[in-house]
Amino acid sequence: NLPLEVRQISEAEVRAADEIWVTSSTKEVLAVTTLDERAVGSGKPGSVFKRMHQLYQDFKRTVMRQAA
Repeated sequence: NLPLEVRQISEAEVRAADEIWVTSSTKEVLAVTTLDERAVGSGKPGSVFKRMHQLYQDFKRTVMRQAA
């Protein structure tokens, strides 16, 4: 139930963000807490990141159970 919007974003939007996180096959979901030596938001992983990270971990557990 998280809204998704795919579009280009400006540097100003990134710098004004409350949270930044990235995904990849090797890092899974990773919170970005500093950008150019400045804190992003509170400087700690935010609530949306924590929710997404937990959802991803739950998904992995479900997939691993099905494969076994």
